[in-house]
Amino acid sequence: MAGVRNGAIRSFVADIISVDASIQTAAPNNQPANPPFIRSGHLTAPGFSEHRIYWEEYGSLAGEPGIVMHGGPGAGGHSSSARFFNPQRYRVVLFDQRGCGKSTPSASDDDATPALTDNTTQHLIDDVSALRHELNINGKMHVFGGSWGSTLALAYAIAHPATVQTLILRGVFLCRRADVDYFFQGNAAEFAADPLAMPTPGAYLDFPTAWRHFLDVIPPEDRGDVVKGLAKAFSSPPRTDAERERLVKVASACVAWEGSASRLNRDENSHGQPNLRYALTAARIIVHYMTNGGFLGASGAANRDNNYILDHIARLKDIPVHVVHGRYDRVCHLYQAETLVRALRDAGNNAVNYFITTAGHSSFEPETDTRLRTIMNELPPMTPPETASLQ
Repeated sequence: MAGVRNGAIRSFVADIISVDASIQTAAPNNQPANPPFIRSGHLTAPGFSEHRIYWEEYGSLAGEPGIVMHGGPGAGGHSSSARFFNPQRYRVVLFDQRGCGKSTPSASDDDATPALTDNTTQHLIDDVSALRHELNINGKMHVFGGSWGSTLALAYAIAHPATVQTLILRGVFLCRRADVDYFFQGNAAEFAADPLAMPTPGAYLDFPTAWRHFLDVIPPEDRGDVVKGLAKAFSSPPRTDAERERLVKVASACVAWEGSASRLNRDENSHGQPNLRYALTAARIIVHYMTNGGFLGASGAANRDNNYILDHIARLKDIPVHVVHGRYDRVCHLYQAETLVRALRDAGNNAVNYFITTAGHSSFEPETDTRLRTIMNELPPMTPPETASLQ
């Protein structure tokens, strides 16, 4: 396993805190659902780019700054993400990553080319740096991210460790080929001949009905590499109503598959149609990033076989890291959190806190929601030199 020396694997049982649902049911201190809204705006992306990045702030302008990296990629930010932060203590920054949410141009447009141009992980990292400058955050900040948001949070921290006070990660996603294939590939290549084939571990094992609905929209000849097959479906703008209908059908199936697998208590036969604009946006951006290995290769190059985060884990050894992962997460398997935590500790990071909840992938599941709120309430206060300088 990457980052773990032979014979040096320590016992992690005592270091993992499993949250018991029977005793962790309510938000601490009766914390309100969302801190108060402060302001919002659009940031003109750095460089020669058409992108304009939408951002919002919640809580207190004088508070400790924290930035939320949303998931997907392509899911867009949502005010509900601010609910984990005490509004008297924190200044919470949310933003929509390129191509999604209220950022423009949008990947929901018929021609998504402008939205996907200059849209890589390095561009998103640059946007965070530009937001810091725009909002006059000059000191350190808490960086909070779930699912793909954990990937971006880790990539940002690797690039700019001196700006990160704490990393808070939920549903860790390392964006390696095996991590993507666990969710998107499964038994797809064998499905036509034997829909119950089990060639490799994957989310399909737990959601066979939802998996069938997903694969129904992918031609058998494209199932040998599902991500590549999805990229083929999204490769050109629709020219006719029939092509547009087909595009929406594939995008909706892609998003519905993720939705079906995201919660522990979810009826996989309930596969209603998601919002079509959202489906097009999220599916196109997910496939754009997954086809290119999250742009986590050297210098942001496309590399589906990347091991970027683990290869650069030493850059995070001085940052306190809190990891919350559902034991029954089938979008991002628990093994990814295990791998990250062991690599961090092996790199000399002695400030890693690891919580396993009886939950699936979603941050809305009660134990995960409660644990994240508790972490944010119990973080050590930032000292004045670490806090933002405000105008």
